[in-house]
Amino acid sequence: MYLIDANVFLELLYKRQRWKESYRFLEMVRSGEVKGYVLQFAIHGISAILAKPELVEAFLAEISTWRGLEVIKSGLEEEMEAARTAAGVGLDFDDGLHYYYAKRLGVAIVSFDKDFDKTDVKRLEPGEAAGTRQ
Repeated sequence: MYLIDANVFLELLYKRQRWKESYRFLEMVRSGEVKGYVLQFAIHGISAILAKPELVEAFLAEISTWRGLEVIKSGLEEEMEAARTAAGVGLDFDDGLHYYYAKRLGVAIVSFDKDFDKTDVKRLEPGEAAGTRQ
């Protein structure tokens, strides 16, 4: 199991340089071949970036059918603890929230964000997690 960062979804949605790598990994999550978590916080961030209600609805409808994806909702107490944890390891709140949950769940983070490399949580890029690194 993995905790999936928003940048993996955004890489695919905006067909950035490594979108195919993200697609292969996310397709494995969609089919249930790979199990992954995503923070509702990250989904909200992606939705804000997509902005247009019809795009957000399509995105949410799509990921709601993914067999290997579980959405994690956080409460205020958990977010306050994550903020304290983030400050302690030198991360911003967004990364700190991902770090907090990765530690809590005992999973690696799938992300292109190298800021996680300075922590004690393992970070994999999508190709590494899918076993398809080019």
